[in-house]
Amino acid sequence: MRNIRFLAIVMFAFLAAACFAQLAPSSYGLNGGRLDETTPPEPRLTSNVIIDIVPAPHTVPLSPGLTDTIWLGSGNGVTRLLSGPNIENRIAFQTYSEAHGLGKGGTSGLLVTDSIIWTSFAFDTSVGISGAGGGLAYSRDQGSTWTYVPQPRDQIYNLDHSTGFDRVLGYWPTTTSIDNITYDIALSDSFVWIVSKGGGLRRHAFAGNYTDYNDTSGWQVVSPDTYAFHPGERLNHRTFSVLYAENALFVGTAAGINKSTDNGRTWRSINAVNSGISGNFVTAMAYQPATHAIWAATWRAEGLDEFYAVSKSTDGGDTWTAHLDSAQVVRTIGHLETVRAHGFGFDGNTVYVCDDLGLWKSPDVGQTWDLIKETDIREAGSERGFYYQGIYAALHDSTGLWVGGVDGLAFTGDNGLTWRILQAALALTNPERSVDTYAYPNPWSPQRFGPIKFRYSTAGGSVKITVYDFAMSKVVELPSISRPSGEHYEVWDGRKEGEVVANGTYFYKIEKSGGDVWGKLIVLD
Repeated sequence: MRNIRFLAIVMFAFLAAACFAQLAPSSYGLNGGRLDETTPPEPRLTSNVIIDIVPAPHTVPLSPGLTDTIWLGSGNGVTRLLSGPNIENRIAFQTYSEAHGLGKGGTSGLLVTDSIIWTSFAFDTSVGISGAGGGLAYSRDQGSTWTYVPQPRDQIYNLDHSTGFDRVLGYWPTTTSIDNITYDIALSDSFVWIVSKGGGLRRHAFAGNYTDYNDTSGWQVVSPDTYAFHPGERLNHRTFSVLYAENALFVGTAAGINKSTDNGRTWRSINAVNSGISGNFVTAMAYQPATHAIWAATWRAEGLDEFYAVSKSTDGGDTWTAHLDSAQVVRTIGHLETVRAHGFGFDGNTVYVCDDLGLWKSPDVGQTWDLIKETDIREAGSERGFYYQGIYAALHDSTGLWVGGVDGLAFTGDNGLTWRILQAALALTNPERSVDTYAYPNPWSPQRFGPIKFRYSTAGGSVKITVYDFAMSKVVELPSISRPSGEHYEVWDGRKEGEVVANGTYFYKIEKSGGDVWGKLIVLD
């Protein structure tokens, strides 16, 4: 499965990741090149933003009872999830991030094969629309060692300063990492392909020993049409997803899909006017092996006849049909909602569509659908669940269904009847600090990040949380709840009598067995 986040999605995911930064270890950056691994991977999930879930191509015994199962792209690097025969109680993590010399920021693209792992990174900035590209990294030994690759950019040779056109390159160069995020990665027979909004479609020929990818000039710009590359003017040159399937390359742009069967020498244009896809903003593509179908997340772009849905082709991209249109949505949930798909997952003929509304499931290749809402993903007997809007990744493997969002990783082995939620949370007492309670994200925007979580420990019994403003006037008193002994968290949506509270400093009191504790939070919308 290949997933890519469109501009606003990327911004939200990485801003959310930044708000969880207090849960992640401190990190440092490297300038690039081959990495000698001296720092072991983090033995935990270090971010709750999960935007990619990719199966390991084969199981590799790593320790007694544990095998390599899946790889995760998160808001803080890439994570290998290890599991044993009983997945409910045998799970371990190995997380690689900037602390291990990978790119800066969160994962924006992830590709895993039996011979190589490619990953790309992005981080938020105060300029640009979609942030900045943090480079790429690859591993040929399933994560034991990594090689960092700087974000591909163009060298200026002979620039026409009046137009920005480089006479030697033959196109308008991309000289910055701003708005130049590698969203997606694909492998064809001869090339590695990457896509970004500012950097466009680029390819790099396979190197025999994979040592020259840090030569950014080796990433050749490929225009997906007959025009000179100019993403500032041509929507078709702003690329967001790439897929190699059925012996063809498919590139999703802000103006539809482009298909090439000759490694980018010639192209066929697929858009809402000539091919029946629902919309020309193509934010994700994936291949369903069981049905030989190509699926695309097709958002509305500029055309008045375009609409948000997902589109499917079973003949190599020649013809397309739209699914999860307004009629199917109304039939499924009883009212109209807009589908903004972010990715796909498959289990034979069953299709999963990751969306802001939740996880759509079709057992019959798109004819009928069910919706698993975020609020349905809860762990029984625990406070853990999905509270934030948006599902970004899904994978069905031999153990069950894995789902990723802004609130962690969820697993169900019984078709959603019960869930296990795996989340990043720094223990109250740990080598980095020792506190009685903390709130996260903090500072906090209720309208951007959903509920805040108050973490605490209890000896068991009743727990009550009261929030006060800076003048120590009571704002809200949350309902009392009983919790077993251990560390827990409770959530608050930031509202008083239905209205979001004003910006400012607030205090909260947790009344519990073992002693009451106080904490502070800042609301900054």
